Amino acid sequence: MIRYLLLSFTLLLASNAISQNTNLSDYSYVVVPEQFDFLSSRDQFQINSMTKFYLEKNGFNAYLADSAPNANRCDGLFADVEKLKTILGTKLQLVLKDCNENEIYRGEEGKSKYKEFDKSYQDALRKSFISLKVLNVKQKDVILLNDNINNTVSSKETKSNPEMVELSKPKVSRVSGNLLPDAKFSNYSNSGKTYLLRKTAEGYSLYEESASAADGLLLKGKIIVMNDVVKYMNTSGNVADASFDPSGNLIIKTDGTSMIYKAED
Repeated sequence: MIRYLLLSFTLLLASNAISQNTNLSDYSYVVVPEQFDFLSSRDQFQINSMTKFYLEKNGFNAYLADSAPNANRCDGLFADVEKLKTILGTKLQLVLKDCNENEIYRGEEGKSKYKEFDKSYQDALRKSFISLKVLNVKQKDVILLNDNINNTVSSKETKSNPEMVELSKPKVSRVSGNLLPDAKFSNYSNSGKTYLLRKTAEGYSLYEESASAADGLLLKGKIIVMNDVVKYMNTSGNVADASFDPSGNLIIKTDGTSMIYKAED
């Protein structure tokens, strides 16, 4: 019995040592699958897109599988979100593995008691990333494989090399004369507060990240896109002109004054 306890204690110490000595910043990118096992369709409830968004927000160079960079596979990590058994609500957990299927990181469990599937999954996913934030990850540049010269190319060179355009991440595209954000989720800041812009069927929804909100996101308003017209309507029903500049910054004009929400990387 004593020998068994000593062996278990030794294995636990070894496991902790591996976890503590693993620096997520040593990897250059992370790949998110188009669909997790517990979902019934690609990016259902936008869980895969949100996983990519939260990874980018926490210092990772994140890519969905169909746009993964042409880089050394072992330079990257591979993300998974697991659904854990629970009697009530939803419980999700983020897992990162290396190219050899070794588990490099397992986050804290994110729990939600919302009854609606979309709210419950999204709330649990957001909470599963809280433990990742304190690690202050900042992944290094992606090194691309250049098949033509059998060499490697840094992501800093992609602007001058058209063959490396796959790594560029445009913030906005011109649609019906307006510049509009491409991503399903974008991170913004204003007056020391952080915001989440979420792409919807009618335009975008703007949320403030707030601890006072049950799910951590407080709806501030909606950006409605109708052909060449872009308007912002807050939760009180007040309407104002809205636009995005070439850098993706959101500009809301009210009574001759402009409020600018800065797009964050």
